[in-house]
Amino acid sequence: MSKIAKLFRWSKKVEIKDGDKVLDTVYIRLVGDAEFQDAKIVALSHSKRLRVLLRDKSTDEYEANFSDLTSLTRDELIMGVTFGEIPDYRDEGLLTLPEKDPPELPDNPTLEQQEEHETKLEELRTERAKALTEFIEKRADERKVEIGGEEDIEKLREMYVHAAINMKCSEEFTRSFREYQIFTGTYVDNKFKTLAFDSFDEFDGCAPQLKNQLMVAYINLEVSGDELKN
Repeated sequence: MSKIAKLFRWSKKVEIKDGDKVLDTVYIRLVGDAEFQDAKIVALSHSKRLRVLLRDKSTDEYEANFSDLTSLTRDELIMGVTFGEIPDYRDEGLLTLPEKDPPELPDNPTLEQQEEHETKLEELRTERAKALTEFIEKRADERKVEIGGEEDIEKLREMYVHAAINMKCSEEFTRSFREYQIFTGTYVDNKFKTLAFDSFDEFDGCAPQLKNQLMVAYINLEVSGDELKN
């Protein structure tokens, strides 16, 4: 493998700690395109499985989330619907809002030019995030007015359940997608030959404190990789 190829296999040594005590050492690297696609497939299967459970009124998952449905007021149902639909508003905003082209750097830019370029990029990111937030808030307000005229309380409950299921499945997809990447990127050796976990189920069931340490390490690698690419 060439030095350039190795450069783009970002990796780091990670000490697993309990307070100040080092319990173990693992090695993390960013995953490639194939593992990225595997993570998507696994995440889709997890979100689909959760959706099936949440739609079945005989399951513990349905009971845990919707057992008090009849006690919710109209306002609470409407608020729940709009909250559950936020991912949809966000996706709509990303497709609808125009995105400004980033400024171009000249050839062989000076350090000062690079600093100014990064400042402009950050301003664009902040501006877009603000516009997206305002779009989501506007759509939520419009949706509240739209469904506020619904007189059938049972219809509102159905809408509430539908929106809540979509939200929870979206969260499950995001969680599984990220955690599968970390599972396939964590090794016991610095040659990246042996995975630290025997299966994703084993990783999925490990202590939250361990997951959090690996998550932080992986995200820091991603940030370092983005900085290197820039």
